[in-house]
Amino acid sequence: MRARNNGVSRTRLSRRSFLRLAGLGGGAALLSACGGTPQPGPASSGSQAPAGEAPAGESVALSFWTPGGSEEFCRGFDTIAANYKQVNPNVAIGPTQCGTGDDDFNELLLARIAGGNPPDATILWTSPVALGARGALEPLDDLMQSSQNSQVANWPAGVLASCQFQGQTYGLPVTSGSYAVFYNQELFEERGIPADRASFPKTWDELRQLSKEFTRWNNNTLEMAGFVPQFDAVTLTVWSALNGGQFYDSANSRHTLDSEANIAMLQYLLDWLDEEYQGDYNQIASAAGWDMSLDSDGLEPAWQAGRLAVAINGSWAAGDLYQVQPVFEAWNVAPLPVGPGGSTAVSGYWPNWLVIPKGSPQREAAFAYLDYMSVEGVKVWFANIPDLPVNNKVEGDLVMQSVAEKRGEEFARDVTDFFRQQLTVATPMWTSPVQDFANDQIFRAYEQVMSKAASPKDALSEAQQACESQLAQVLRG
Repeated sequence: MRARNNGVSRTRLSRRSFLRLAGLGGGAALLSACGGTPQPGPASSGSQAPAGEAPAGESVALSFWTPGGSEEFCRGFDTIAANYKQVNPNVAIGPTQCGTGDDDFNELLLARIAGGNPPDATILWTSPVALGARGALEPLDDLMQSSQNSQVANWPAGVLASCQFQGQTYGLPVTSGSYAVFYNQELFEERGIPADRASFPKTWDELRQLSKEFTRWNNNTLEMAGFVPQFDAVTLTVWSALNGGQFYDSANSRHTLDSEANIAMLQYLLDWLDEEYQGDYNQIASAAGWDMSLDSDGLEPAWQAGRLAVAINGSWAAGDLYQVQPVFEAWNVAPLPVGPGGSTAVSGYWPNWLVIPKGSPQREAAFAYLDYMSVEGVKVWFANIPDLPVNNKVEGDLVMQSVAEKRGEEFARDVTDFFRQQLTVATPMWTSPVQDFANDQIFRAYEQVMSKAASPKDALSEAQQACESQLAQVLRG
């Protein structure tokens, strides 16, 4: 199989390069070693400033971190901080600390929290639920209720769920890439297949039938494919929801990996592999990088090369895809199709989360800045990096500029609006307190099934037991 990192493809991992799917265990140990895991306590008292304004009075100095990112990504936060100071002259936000060098970001952050000297606010690239369940983040509910921008109603419920644990909210999903289908319109038209978005297959069965129109073998070499049933842990979570399933039941604090819906999902993918792709996943992987990004093994991205008709990816791919120039011009996006066990089209997402570490000395002032960033500051962010604003109050003519440069303003605006709409139908995900560990187990089960090392039932049962054991340890504290 092509190179992967614990269930998250290197394509996605490049956007979240710090993510080590089992890495929170070490941070939890650091908290314990430094005086015990802090438990969620009552919110700080005091007056709450209106959104976009820091508490009046003495000057406030805030520190802000990100887990890393490109120079353009990081520089944008200094611009946001400067803009914020213009409307809040008593607030000084230091230079953005972008990454932690050779240190693991999560472990260093948790160590600073345990030591009582955390940053005032930070971006997370791993679910706030995982840190909130360990008492490492400040709950934000009281501040959200009295804010101008960040009330619960202003966030798509499925996306905000990634910040909520046992009735408390530990973060704001300020930007998020949503998932959809990308397809090559020119290939469709060459075969007389309707290429408009409304005509794209609505079910897995329809997509499977469509895929056969494009798949071509030369003896044992796959030369071209329609849609390859290739997934990582994140897209598998969405695929589960499309079949009426889920991997974690937040209401009952338990994993559901081995549900009938998930067993049926993996069996469906295995049958697809056997029917259309000769049942050998390794053979497929050696033929091309069946994706939209440069493969870590040096294989060309088959989608840009015109060898793959349909791919699943996040909204960021609409801009990233031009890092490798397509051999065609016309492409489009469509909603994800529904599985045999599902009833409603849903999407998924991968956010940037804003959080306040436990023990932040400037909780209210830090939240005021995050509230500002959620609606106003995020416009600067989007102009630099096309991560979609999530808050419903973000207005304006949002256009992915890299798409506009290649396909024109009208198409770029349509694609941007489409992906933002997908956030409103996003399935709840990133909700397990051991999400990173669970992602690892989900992908391992998928690999076992697709390589025929285990049946869907056996692979998922083993993963379920491992996740529940890990969850029990966390919930016991």
